[in-house]
Amino acid sequence: MLRERRRGQPRGIVPVRTPHFETTVGALAVTWLGHATSLIEIDGRRVLTDPVLSKRCSPSQVVGPARLHRAPCTAADLPPIDVVLLSHDHYDHLDMATVVEIARRQPDAHFVAPVGVGAHLEYWGIKAGRISESDWGGQVTHLDLTFDCLPARHFSGRGLVRNLTQWASWGIHGPSHDAFFTGDTGFTEAYADSAQRTGPYELTLVPIGAYGELWPDIHVNPEEGVQLHRFLAGSSLSDSLMVPIHWATFNLAIHPWDEPVTRMLTAADAASAEVATPAPGARIDVVARTGPGIADQTWWEDVG
Repeated sequence: MLRERRRGQPRGIVPVRTPHFETTVGALAVTWLGHATSLIEIDGRRVLTDPVLSKRCSPSQVVGPARLHRAPCTAADLPPIDVVLLSHDHYDHLDMATVVEIARRQPDAHFVAPVGVGAHLEYWGIKAGRISESDWGGQVTHLDLTFDCLPARHFSGRGLVRNLTQWASWGIHGPSHDAFFTGDTGFTEAYADSAQRTGPYELTLVPIGAYGELWPDIHVNPEEGVQLHRFLAGSSLSDSLMVPIHWATFNLAIHPWDEPVTRMLTAADAASAEVATPAPGARIDVVARTGPGIADQTWWEDVG
């Protein structure tokens, strides 16, 4: 890793779009804010996934993996959030500074997390009444949204402590639309079972980066990511949209920086899967298939 991680550095400056958060919340839309952080608009509600807006995904802002591009916004820039949705407690998915700032600025934001992750939030000063937890197979309901807690193939832990909290993927259901947030995972056909029970899904946020031959069980490669999307879309593949996450923001593996997206596009084309590849900060209206993220599909080619 020490010798080869330089391959994961972009040769140029990664373009970042300044997000323009609409006053009217969309029926189904997504703004990718880098790595696994996305703002999902679903049936008039806003769901923020795995918020990490700090410079480093680390217990220290002095050392640890640094962002390869600036954050598209700060916690202060975010519009009103209904739910902060967490997949697990790794530093690149659960950033204390970002979470605490959101909780402070947005007293109505509710936190939905796998079992055990809520203990971190309470320790950071977030009241227990603002937190809902679930284990695999369970559900959380908040306002008019339902969140299915579903299996993922990963692990958890912060510092030297591992696997005392659960990790999960989430099915997000509004009155009219559905989305799926994978979080972090290795390949497993459990996603086909999850889709049969709770899907199919119109929008999937699926990881495609930070894979490696030495850790195939915890991070999918791009081709496996497309297969997960196919599982989750089910018979509605032609109507479902995949937005790749977990790439381009932090250098956590030894593959070239842009390899995940080029491999993913090849696999998606072969599978007749529809994908959108927004630049960090760009928004996509999933229902209308419009927005900067749709129009700007090859932004990484000029980066190198």
